Amino acid sequence: MKILLKFIILGFLSSLLFPPFFILPIGLIIFPFLFFLLIDKEFQNKNKSFHFISGLSYGISMNFVVLIWIKEPFLIDQTTRNFYFVSYLLIFYCSIYYGLSFLILSFIKNNFSKLILIPILFVVIEILREHLGYGFPWITFASISSGNSFILNLIYYFGTYGLSYFTLVIFLLPVAIILFYKKDIKRIFLKIYLSVSLLIILFCIVLIYFRLENGNNLEKKLVDVSLAQLNFSLIDKINNNELNIKYEQIMEIINQNNSDLLVFAENDYPYLISNLKELDFITSRLNKDQSIVIGGTKKDNLKFYNTFFLIEKNTIQDFDKIILVPFGEFLPFRIFLNFFDKIVGSNDFSPGNKTRLIKTSNNLKMIPIICYEIIFFNNLLNKYNNNSDILINITNDSWFGDFSGPYQHFYLTRMRATEFNKTLIRVSGNGISAVINNKGKVLDYIPLNKKGIKKFKIPIYLNSLPNLKNYHSLIFILLFILFIFAIVFNKKNNNEKLS
Repeated sequence: MKILLKFIILGFLSSLLFPPFFILPIGLIIFPFLFFLLIDKEFQNKNKSFHFISGLSYGISMNFVVLIWIKEPFLIDQTTRNFYFVSYLLIFYCSIYYGLSFLILSFIKNNFSKLILIPILFVVIEILREHLGYGFPWITFASISSGNSFILNLIYYFGTYGLSYFTLVIFLLPVAIILFYKKDIKRIFLKIYLSVSLLIILFCIVLIYFRLENGNNLEKKLVDVSLAQLNFSLIDKINNNELNIKYEQIMEIINQNNSDLLVFAENDYPYLISNLKELDFITSRLNKDQSIVIGGTKKDNLKFYNTFFLIEKNTIQDFDKIILVPFGEFLPFRIFLNFFDKIVGSNDFSPGNKTRLIKTSNNLKMIPIICYEIIFFNNLLNKYNNNSDILINITNDSWFGDFSGPYQHFYLTRMRATEFNKTLIRVSGNGISAVINNKGKVLDYIPLNKKGIKKFKIPIYLNSLPNLKNYHSLIFILLFILFIFAIVFNKKNNNEKLS
């Protein structure tokens, strides 16, 4: 029981590395403790099921804090309050992977192999969580760096998984130093490990400085952009009088706006849209060079869509959300789970199928991203939109409560701007709304639960900025090579002990 308690404490402390806490120095203590607990003889003598339960306990303790906001959508409406416990199933699901990783490590007897395998397995957890089922790449160790714009710029070179791996290796460096002086492993291996790690760290620092100091004088034009954060509560959505007030406020903002681009949040348009011509009243208020982005619910052929609208003087374009929230925007296996109707309603949203690219009449190319689509970093860029000018993320974080959820969502957005090397405009119904440049710097923002309008001049580069997204998958090759090396090294050393 004492051992399990230690893993639970380490899991809780690990959660403090993530947004919005960012207590990064404790990572250099947590992960060495975790490693030495995993190689402790008393723990290694336990049966395999105990190893799995230990990993599960570590994961539940960490994920319970990181995902504490997951119950908030259930608490908004009286009819769903009694079902909030269902949200904890996601925490349990995300934690199973840590149980499996601890189980795998129980078969590895060589400490040096374990040192190599721990960061690999933790990154594999992230990969599996993204690709299995409906995917949930919310929790990545890369997000630990999202509060530090200097370190975060490594994501441009190595991608999300690469930054996760780099972060975990750094946290485990004290282990190599301790083992070196304890002489538990042949020093030559640790010398190589420490030397290579040091060289990689120095190389990464050079890469970051190179990125931050270059590209600042590229030819660009400035575009006037306004962000409108209305801060209406979700309860107001079912009140017709409040909907009318919201519509009047939107029209007032539009009438007073003189920016090239005015951006509202997800589902800010208060009425159901069955025909794009219903938005003509807005187009009639616009000047020739003005564009408006606003989210709304669209009905088309008896199907409902969560839609991103671009409204201009002579045209209206739309993009329907592709990656929907399971149990939020649709109910999986509805025929078997109809008792969930109280939570998600009787009508599902349908996924869109359009290319993720919208171009204004002024030839401003934008990538539309709705709500939590922003966390799916492998699904946003493609050959059609890779050379776009900006990312626009409209969302409504009222669902996430006021504690950690909205901040985590914001920092995940910051990661995408840096990873894709593009300026990002983010507007949330209740905040945090912001403009983030291509190097992760927050130019300005509207705080959580505040109403306001912010005006910016954002740079649009005349030649699209390059990104290294196509090379980020090389991390899989590195992880595979290191995994094979660790397994072979473990087997070789076991054979030497037996002979």
